[in-house]
Amino acid sequence: MLHNIFLAAVVLLLSSLFTSSVRAVQPSAPAPVAAPLRDLEWGQLNFLHTTDTHGWLAGHLQEPSYAADWGDYVSFAVRMREKAHASNSDLLVIDTGDRVEGNGLYDSSEPKGVYLSEILRHQHIDLLSSGNHELYNRTTSQAEFFTTIPNFRGNYLASNIDILHPAINEFVPLAPRFKKFTTQVQGIRIIAFGFLFNFKKNDNNTIVRSVEQTIKEDWFQEAIRDKDVDLFLVIGHVPVRSIEYDALYRAIRAIRWDTPIQFFGGHHHIRDYVRYDSKAYGLASGRFMETIGFMSIDGLSTSKCHAKSALVAPKFRRKYIDNNLFSFYHHTGLGEDTFPTENGRNVSLLIQQSRNALKLDMIHGCAPRDLWMSRVEYPHENSIYTWLEDEVLPVSLKDDSRPGQPALVIVNTGAIRFDVFEGPFTQDTTYIVSPFTSGFRYVKDVPYNKAKLIVEVLNKQPQIFTELPEHVDLPTWSLAPPEHLAHPGDAVAGFDKSLRLSWSAAGFLAGQALLSVNGYVRSNLIPGYTTKDDAGTDGDDTIHSPIPFYRVPNCIQSLISTNGSDQPEMVDLVYIDFIEPYVALAAKFASLDVDFEQDSDIYMPSTSLTSLILDWVKANWACEDGFFESGADM
Repeated sequence: MLHNIFLAAVVLLLSSLFTSSVRAVQPSAPAPVAAPLRDLEWGQLNFLHTTDTHGWLAGHLQEPSYAADWGDYVSFAVRMREKAHASNSDLLVIDTGDRVEGNGLYDSSEPKGVYLSEILRHQHIDLLSSGNHELYNRTTSQAEFFTTIPNFRGNYLASNIDILHPAINEFVPLAPRFKKFTTQVQGIRIIAFGFLFNFKKNDNNTIVRSVEQTIKEDWFQEAIRDKDVDLFLVIGHVPVRSIEYDALYRAIRAIRWDTPIQFFGGHHHIRDYVRYDSKAYGLASGRFMETIGFMSIDGLSTSKCHAKSALVAPKFRRKYIDNNLFSFYHHTGLGEDTFPTENGRNVSLLIQQSRNALKLDMIHGCAPRDLWMSRVEYPHENSIYTWLEDEVLPVSLKDDSRPGQPALVIVNTGAIRFDVFEGPFTQDTTYIVSPFTSGFRYVKDVPYNKAKLIVEVLNKQPQIFTELPEHVDLPTWSLAPPEHLAHPGDAVAGFDKSLRLSWSAAGFLAGQALLSVNGYVRSNLIPGYTTKDDAGTDGDDTIHSPIPFYRVPNCIQSLISTNGSDQPEMVDLVYIDFIEPYVALAAKFASLDVDFEQDSDIYMPSTSLTSLILDWVKANWACEDGFFESGADM
């Protein structure tokens, strides 16, 4: 029945595609700002890569650097493929998962994703894989199985994921384990795999085999022993610096010591590029449709030419393209009239109509200032976490069944996914800031002097969660935002690895921008990514001034006191249900004798952090006279 409802909705949306026209990007999107650009270096084989798009197919409607939409990307991929073929080279389009959760275009529809999947399928993606967000909920993984995988038939790979087929009640591969193919122009023979990191929080209708287990299976061992291969291509929702990709690299190299390997990864929401050896590299391409990753490889052998020497290393090159029309026009050599394709324009219109149907531009209030996740230190009046713990939680968390009872609430910082910009707080903003459906749980009547130690354990004693084998599935770094997860020594969103500091330190700025670049003085550069990776500091296509980046704690806490006391004797210990295993373990080390399975209960039923924030905004952030009244459309 849901399938029929979906088709009906799509028919209605598509019915006007050939009777209407729309300019590229969304009508409310800001125009890109001119900035100095670095050119792409093309090769025999070229790639465009997206990852962790999380529903942002409309682009960034408050940030000019990333304001292109999925329709613009459809046009960009077509024009880049045309450019590649014109120079006798190949281009492949890659996506490595987490396409869902994080934007109103996905999260606000019923069922979730009903518009997104139709928009997504209009891009010709040569290879794609699942992320962890596709597997948290049964309905989401089933949508992948019954909708997304058929939409990209033969191109979706799932090397280590099985799903319970509801019709036969048996576990089957989510998608093919690997794929062997030959590129159209150069005749490059490729074996491709599609992996997910060792994820353990999936719904029980899916099985994620560990990478270490999977590489021992017969099908994988046979695939890497195929001698008619010019390139091993490993795509996956896996950080490019990880134990999983290290295991895959070593497994392939143990059998094929000289065959080039290209990895594409994600999950950490960062731009990063890693060198495994002179013939093996990995690329991660950011998050939220901010980045289109570009890779090129030269010097590969092909089915047409076997003369390449194993002693001569191929050349690998990368660029991180800002997702805006200014970059797209530059790299294709086209302009406003020649760049868009008909299909790209139609997809932009489909996005516009979908947003209208979901009322994503409805204004619920107006933010009086910017609130940042990591651009200011914590605590700070412009920190979104300080705002949450000082202003939102104290007045919003009240369970009617516990009148007058003080509470201590714990929220992990990873529950917040994006900044709040000064100005309209829309229906879309609601899901952008906090897209998750997690509710609250609590344990009643806990000694306050012990409860307040739990956050200290979660933030300052991570060794408790890593030293003991039974805690291996509870790494505290998974409580923080994904872009904070890169381990020391990695490239984090372009910030200098030598300056990597803990959240409690003063914080740091990225590497310094040049005083003058192509005639642009430093003060005129747009703030943005200034990436430093294994290939140096020239990876960003757009030359930016740096953005401050500060570490944040794993969790924050807020005391909700009904009698004005900052030292109540007993409190209700309240927390986001997603982090209950962490809270339960930390409670033991805080000498709190609580059986969370037996003693915990739902707090404020039918309330999530998302709905809590929205209700607070409606009550506290009225728009100025002459602007938009709360609840109006933009």
